Amino acid sequence: IRPRASPNTMSAPNAFAAPPAVVLSAEQAKDALQQTMEILKKPENIAKMDAAKAAMAAQPDNIMMLMMLVLPVATEVCAPVFTKFGFPNDQGGLMAYMKAVMAHKDDAEIAALGKEMRATFVPEALAATVNMMLSGGM
Repeated sequence: IRPRASPNTMSAPNAFAAPPAVVLSAEQAKDALQQTMEILKKPENIAKMDAAKAAMAAQPDNIMMLMMLVLPVATEVCAPVFTKFGFPNDQGGLMAYMKAVMAHKDDAEIAALGKEMRATFVPEALAATVNMMLSGGM
């Protein structure tokens, strides 16, 4: 007779558990935002973002269109920066990065850079919705 394994020792890690949140210092947030803006201002990335935004132009206030058409492109373009700071290489990583940066929104330079970054891929009609999502609904 074999001993039974304890149920706690046999369970796999929870694949649905959120990874630990990445916290950026104000200096890291500024650095990351500056690097992100450098990448977003490259002509090839401007073209990618413009094409993605044009695809959702018929429904600029549709958050699902943003998530399906624009955020995948923004994730691809911005990933070299946000992954360097420890965020996952996916849309959730991009959103977590934006939220971590917004934690320093009281810093005028960070607030301006964050607004400039979001404006490159979030249509004005959705800016308030995205800001509310990133600030935890407040």
